[in-house]
Amino acid sequence: MIPTRRGILRMLMSLARTLEQHAFNTEPERLAARAVALFGLEELPTINASCESKPLANQLDILASDIQDRWPGESLVFRTSGSTGVPKDCVQSLTLLVQEARFLVGLFRDSRRIVGLVPAHHIYGFLFSVLLPELLDVPVTDLDALSLGSLSNLLQPRDVVISFPLLWKKMGELSIIYPSGVTGVTSTGPCPENVIIKALESGLNHMTEIHGSTETGGLGYRLDHTQPYCLMNHWIRCNEFGLRRLLPSGEAPVPFDFPDMLAWEGVRFYRPVGRKDKAIQVAGVNVFPQHVRRVLLEHPLVTDAVVRPMRPEEGDRLKAFIVPVNAAPSSDVVIQILREYLKNRLTPPEIPRIFTFGEKIPQNDFGKNTDWFFTTTHRIE
Repeated sequence: MIPTRRGILRMLMSLARTLEQHAFNTEPERLAARAVALFGLEELPTINASCESKPLANQLDILASDIQDRWPGESLVFRTSGSTGVPKDCVQSLTLLVQEARFLVGLFRDSRRIVGLVPAHHIYGFLFSVLLPELLDVPVTDLDALSLGSLSNLLQPRDVVISFPLLWKKMGELSIIYPSGVTGVTSTGPCPENVIIKALESGLNHMTEIHGSTETGGLGYRLDHTQPYCLMNHWIRCNEFGLRRLLPSGEAPVPFDFPDMLAWEGVRFYRPVGRKDKAIQVAGVNVFPQHVRRVLLEHPLVTDAVVRPMRPEEGDRLKAFIVPVNAAPSSDVVIQILREYLKNRLTPPEIPRIFTFGEKIPQNDFGKNTDWFFTTTHRIE
């Protein structure tokens, strides 16, 4: 069975680490609830008092056994980051995930080991640090951001380092040196050209960029950051906007709506040109959160900002997270200034009703903008 029990256990360990990093405890009930959602199970596994008293490693082992017994192995449920809207659950067929992983085997056939710096319970981490090593029959070493300082001494020739732009940038800042034959992989968002060049100058053999989404899995790849992406073999372009996925069963290709806009250079090569800027309904009116953000960034008191719809329990309007300039007055003063400014630039439905202030935009494990809970907030009526 793919993933094997060892792969399931690594996914659970990844879940546990994420709970700890977000200041949640890893009590068995919470961990089991997250695992049930990931594996699409209908009910929580039975957790008794003896399990709660065991060390975390033993709890994970018990939970992995229960999942292996009850999970039909048909699909997994991955959650989007919500960087462009409300986070949502995406059900992914395991058959299609394995299909993609088998394609990736051809790109990394000579690999000796997978070094994973990505959460194994996210689709990118699952494909590259669970399925890929199982199909290649190579070991996996899981690391985290705290291990970056010693990475130069840990890496060996023919290792494949699975990471994402934020950590690749940090590796460059730490002047990591890569042994001969080490390959890098990056995904989850655009990797700046200077970050890739720095890694190559530090000995990285080459950087494989994977372009995809939680909704569709991987779409394309490239081995040279100056070139367009090439469609993976299971994707075909059917017209200027349409994509279809070839199924392993040989059935008719399935159409997909990819969330990025693509500029095509021939039949199989393309360059991403940004996310599709979809409007959302606010008070019965179409509004564009990215437009509201651009207006906020034009104000001299705002260093950075992100705008998104409120969660249902918060309301039905927009909310904004603001990073003010260092010399900004108190948040009470800033909000009054922004209130008058926005009234002259935006329509009432476009104006965020809740403002949260902080030193940096909230991000998830991959360095992508994510939702936030209200801490110090200001409401505009």
